[in-house]
Amino acid sequence: MSDRKSYMVDIRFNREDDGRLLVVEGESQSIPFEIKRIFWVRDVKAGAKRGNHATKRTKLVLIAVTGSCDVVVNDGKTETMYHLEDPTKGLYIDEMLWRTMQNFTPDCVVEAVCDHKYAPGDETYEDFEEYLKALEEIG
Repeated sequence: MSDRKSYMVDIRFNREDDGRLLVVEGESQSIPFEIKRIFWVRDVKAGAKRGNHATKRTKLVLIAVTGSCDVVVNDGKTETMYHLEDPTKGLYIDEMLWRTMQNFTPDCVVEAVCDHKYAPGDETYEDFEEYLKALEEIG
C-alpha cells in the first residue's frame, strides 16, 4: 500500500479591518515543503479539464484563489474528489498521484505551489496506463 497522500490544508490568513491577508509560506503547516515554483491556472474554457497527469517527483498544494473547481485525485486504486472554492483551504497532493482538475467556474484562478522546478519531458506521466505500470514497478 502506498503512503502517498492528498488532503486539505489550512492557508493562514489574517482578518483586518480593510480585508483579509492570506499567507503562503514554505515549510509550514499549509505548505510542508520548500517552495521552488508557483504557477496559476486561469481562463479555463467551459467543460475543459486540466492536469490529467501525475508528477514523478513534484509535491504541490492547489489553492482556488477565486472561483471554484473540482480536483479528482487517483492513486491507481482509489479516486477522491475535492471541491476547491475557499482560498483559506488548499489541496496537498503528493508525487505519483494522478490528478484531474474539472468543473471550473468562469472566474476560477487556481494557484499551484510546488516543491520542484519545472522539468519538461521527464516530470510527468501523461498516459494513465503508463502511470499504472510505473506504480506497479515501484510497488
